[in-house]
Amino acid sequence: MEPFYWLSFTFPFNLTGQPAATVPAGWTAEGLPVGLQIAGRRLDDPAVLRAAAAYEAAAPWQDRWPPMLAEMGL
Repeated sequence: MEPFYWLSFTFPFNLTGQPAATVPAGWTAEGLPVGLQIAGRRLDDPAVLRAAAAYEAAAPWQDRWPPMLAEMGL
């Protein structure tokens, strides 16, 4: 992926005023982390934050870290 290509995914939300959050969603077979983007209705930041917090609280992998971060002690 080219540098900053990921910005194309944030533009529609920023343009329409829709809040969004990305939360950890699991791991690939290779051990890489996967994220889930949660988007809400226009200007409904509290709903997005509640959904993100609830999803993270229910996640069985919340104490697992990618190898690079674990080696750094983070």
